[in-house]
Amino acid sequence: MMETVLKGIHGVRNYLDDIIVYGATQDSHDATLRAVMQRLSDAGLELNWEKCTFSQSSLKFLGHVISKSGIFPDDEHMSAIIDAPAPHDLASLCSFLGLISWYSKFLPNFASVAEPLRALLRDTSNAEFDWTDSADCSFKALKELLSTSPVLALFDPSLPIIVSTDASDYGLGGVLTQMHPDETEKTVAFASRTLTAAERKYSTVEKEALACVWAVEKWRPYLWGQHFTLRTDHHALTTLLATKGIGRAGMRVAQWSARLLCYTYDVLYRPGSLNCAADCLSRLPLPTKSDGGLDPEMVAFVTGLPTLSVENFLSASESCPELAMLRSQISQGWPKTSRDLDPVLVPFFCIRDELCVDGVLVRRGENRAIVPSALRSQLVNLAHETHQGIVQTKRRLRDLFWWPQMDAQVQSAVSSCLTCQMNDKSAKTAPAPLQPVSLPPDPWQKLGIYIVGPFDSGPSDCRFAISLIDYHSKWPEVAFAPNVTAEVVTSFLHSVFSREGNPQCVVTDNGPQFVSSVFADFLKERGISHIRSSVYYPQGNAAVERWNRVLKECILSAEQMGKPWKHAVTEFLQKYRATPHSTTGVSPSELLHHRKMRTKLNIFPVGPKSDKCARVMDTVSNKQLKSKTYTDKRRGAKYPTFKPGDRV
Repeated sequence: MMETVLKGIHGVRNYLDDIIVYGATQDSHDATLRAVMQRLSDAGLELNWEKCTFSQSSLKFLGHVISKSGIFPDDEHMSAIIDAPAPHDLASLCSFLGLISWYSKFLPNFASVAEPLRALLRDTSNAEFDWTDSADCSFKALKELLSTSPVLALFDPSLPIIVSTDASDYGLGGVLTQMHPDETEKTVAFASRTLTAAERKYSTVEKEALACVWAVEKWRPYLWGQHFTLRTDHHALTTLLATKGIGRAGMRVAQWSARLLCYTYDVLYRPGSLNCAADCLSRLPLPTKSDGGLDPEMVAFVTGLPTLSVENFLSASESCPELAMLRSQISQGWPKTSRDLDPVLVPFFCIRDELCVDGVLVRRGENRAIVPSALRSQLVNLAHETHQGIVQTKRRLRDLFWWPQMDAQVQSAVSSCLTCQMNDKSAKTAPAPLQPVSLPPDPWQKLGIYIVGPFDSGPSDCRFAISLIDYHSKWPEVAFAPNVTAEVVTSFLHSVFSREGNPQCVVTDNGPQFVSSVFADFLKERGISHIRSSVYYPQGNAAVERWNRVLKECILSAEQMGKPWKHAVTEFLQKYRATPHSTTGVSPSELLHHRKMRTKLNIFPVGPKSDKCARVMDTVSNKQLKSKTYTDKRRGAKYPTFKPGDRV
């Protein structure tokens, strides 16, 4: 419930009913606090004054003490562990390990010291609980480690970031540190894990490379969009993990190196004698297990992705082994069955008649290029840059590119996107049969207009958004404003209509801006009719309502990425207008302007106009009927029946 009440406010975190309000300055803290108080008041929630503290420089939260100097365990919780008696059965042992594991990130040698205790849990040969001397020593050593645990520094994205890694014969280790202005290197987090049976058979260079990739991906929320130094004690990796070294690495290391292409980093060699922390952790690893989630203090930082150039695409295509084999096979001709093909080429067999060689490129049809393996993740990230969801990301890529398992890769990438998971909430629908809105026969005939806001956490000139969408083409327009009087709304519409022309009608709700004489006179002067949706029935203006949900998700994503709202929405509008719409199957730009819009993904010249626009009416009608039939059946929706004498 609290997540719903506080959604959209920047500078607040909660765990169940515990709320933290924070800010870099007293003014920003107080502004956020007022917004939180207002939300709680609007929701009818009350606070227990005795449990509230305000303007604190340090606080206790979830067993931790958070202050400007860093994060460290709460003394009260530590006392409960330090004073705990020795376990007398497996249940009490599990309880102790579970409790102290909560603080394992403060204990660099945790896995090694706790190993005798974990061995008792794995020992199923003895039905009785046997508290050994080694287990007792481990129990006491863990208490001692906790009582002397270090303070972890708070992550600061403005400071230089260093990831130090190392690998041993049976484990991986990593340390995330930052260099502070006083030239001291302070630890942000420790990590280690054991190697699986298969990984222990890797060569030394492969183990060291695995340690680098594992550590970077583990700390992705810290590193994504940031420049950092990757420090290793294996000199060969300074070349193999650099972009120029991908072609020299073995297949396994090259694949791992490709996974790091989306990060910005330098590889630095440091002898093992100077890489003590990571070396120690690799020899004292934690047992391998799946991550249960992000640490509470992790924050994702994402920046814009660079445009992919034609030169880069051609270079990657020329050096891609998979495309080299494919070009050779196309030149030689295809066998009668896929059983005679190399396994790498099997996915291309079913589309072999669509493939052609164009220099170093391989195309599927006229406009779709086969993407080299090294660039696939980068293209997925570019297509998903504005967080439009799985379906829209697939549509953007399918229009220009193809590669085997492209849909699966997109689904995996978008499903694991932290920003999308936090913001993509399913809209509630009314339990009544759907009423499809007929599509206007031409673009810019019928427009939907809506006011979004207020946004409490945004800048003062962005408290409201005036949102507009064309019912036919789905072309959106957005403008931010500090207030939304009738004069402000008509000024926005005047600017839009001067570019695109006057529509036949506009659909709005019954807000004071839209029922005013100023708005009525503005429409009358231009010969535009006005349709107002039913009171308390937002579905009456469904097209703009759906667009507003997408717009709000874009704004929330911009907040979490630290981007200015106006800049983020402007970028998003371009991507949205250039992406084939889920209803029409054609991009808004093609329907309104009869041409494709050029974006970062269009690394090749945009093709000529198509006849897609003529098929839109049938496509939309069929999809509306299919959606209505499915939704009404799933919800059991039906129209009420009346008989003479019934009270209505």
